Amino acid sequence: MDLETGLARLADVCVTVGVNVQPGQELIISAPLEASALVREVGRRAYQRGATLVTCLYDDPQLIVDHFVHGDDASLDAAADWMYRGTAEALTNGAARLYVVGPYPDLLNGIPPDKIVRLHKAMAQASGAESALTATSRVNWSTVPFATHSWARQVFPALGDEEALRSLWEAIFDVTLVSAADPSEAWSSHNRALNARRESLQARRFDALRFYDGTTDLTIGLVEGHRWLGGTVVAANGIEGMCNMPTEEVFTCPHRARTEGHVLFSRPLALAGTLVTSLRVEFREGRVVSAAADSGIETFEALIRSDEGASQLGEIGLVPNSSRIAQTGILFYNALFDENAATHLAFGQSYAACLTPADESGADAGHGGANQSSIHIDAMFGHAAMHVDGVSRDGHATPLMRHGDFVIDG
Repeated sequence: MDLETGLARLADVCVTVGVNVQPGQELIISAPLEASALVREVGRRAYQRGATLVTCLYDDPQLIVDHFVHGDDASLDAAADWMYRGTAEALTNGAARLYVVGPYPDLLNGIPPDKIVRLHKAMAQASGAESALTATSRVNWSTVPFATHSWARQVFPALGDEEALRSLWEAIFDVTLVSAADPSEAWSSHNRALNARRESLQARRFDALRFYDGTTDLTIGLVEGHRWLGGTVVAANGIEGMCNMPTEEVFTCPHRARTEGHVLFSRPLALAGTLVTSLRVEFREGRVVSAAADSGIETFEALIRSDEGASQLGEIGLVPNSSRIAQTGILFYNALFDENAATHLAFGQSYAACLTPADESGADAGHGGANQSSIHIDAMFGHAAMHVDGVSRDGHATPLMRHGDFVIDG
């Protein structure tokens, strides 16, 4: 498939399946400058579906670097509050939201981790109202990938720049089902399977999940009244869509104080321009008490020290080893893909959408169990030898996954 055709098909499923833009809606897009070709295709299709206005907020990666290199130190604690307030107001008034993710993994090489953490916190605080609207599924929103040259070089380092870019696009078109004969029908079939798995887990109402493989032995308690998510999402405005494209996961909310044991992460974490490899973490009473890695540990530790909840968990996601992304055999170095290739957990903020409605209103969400943080870092630890049990309140263990794949119905 040539790039022009692929982008057109990706834009189509993004608008019709992912965001599911409705007549009369505004659409707000965020994207790197390099993704302008995809943004134009999305905008054209959104207008054809009856969107009233399509607005794109472009990021220039070089300006991000210049902020660190040439900006005053105090500027690292500043963020465009006015822009985030305006976006949140538009979403509150009915706009849809699309995030085009085009990673630049080598962008911040050489930038001290403490500076990166400061700017990240400033942006997270400024965007809090917008993040709350998407995290609670108040609006229809979605995230879609874009292959940057920087990202392609990292994923396929042995190839020349253009061949690497072509190879990355081929993989993206495959796992987003764009290469299927009928992408919309392929997504419908895929979502039916995810929805069935989600409902099967929800019906079992486990108290905890245990993960073990001979190296990892980790038990994660779940918030009382937790909800499993995955597949399609019906937002509060009644519009059904997909929050992530691609997606292979079902996920829910851990109790912030009930993680015990140790875990070896199976895939590197790409954090703020740094690669954290062979990360090993031990938890006690929900918190990280020790961590080690072959590389990048300073960046990881800086992030999990960034606030009170950063060293506790906010998400646990189950992904079969037979997933389409896992079967590519590609390490994407990007959470949008790698979290959908392996079972994972996330340090930091919980998703309010994973709590029962009665728990969504404040700090006592999930009887005090949901986590609060300015970060949300996905870390992958599933693989072909991982076993997972669902544990009931009376301690009974039910096999959920064996050798990396589900053994339950649904």
